[in-house]
Amino acid sequence: MPSLLTLKGKLLQNGLKLTKSRLLLLEVLLEMPGWVTASEIYKKLAERDKAAHFSTVCRNLDAMTGISLLCRVDKENNGIYYYALHDHKLEHHHHLICKSCGKVAALDFCPLNVLSAGDLQEFSGLECRFEVYGYCKSCR
Repeated sequence: MPSLLTLKGKLLQNGLKLTKSRLLLLEVLLEMPGWVTASEIYKKLAERDKAAHFSTVCRNLDAMTGISLLCRVDKENNGIYYYALHDHKLEHHHHLICKSCGKVAALDFCPLNVLSAGDLQEFSGLECRFEVYGYCKSCR
């Protein structure tokens, strides 16, 4: 688990200011182990800051995901995202998600790496999202 100091440094390295909202959000994320929704994060954050806004939480989660500070998955494949602090021991990675219990496991394979230049049709600045849904060993 990264420290608050490490997370602050990552924000600054990527041009994001250390606002009160972001610092409080980082503290809450450090206290919430595992995968949590924006609503769960907001609820915990609002206990500390009555002036907190859900939209601000969502914008900050998007910004932090964009700089790989957080990982984001659609655990239930329903458009509701879950967030967790990125394990920086892993490089670019994707996720395996259990359709029964919601367990999330890192998958260090990226399908983008096997595509040829012709497959990519001269696109540049590529990003990819790849989630695999199935049943974990415990739920089979």
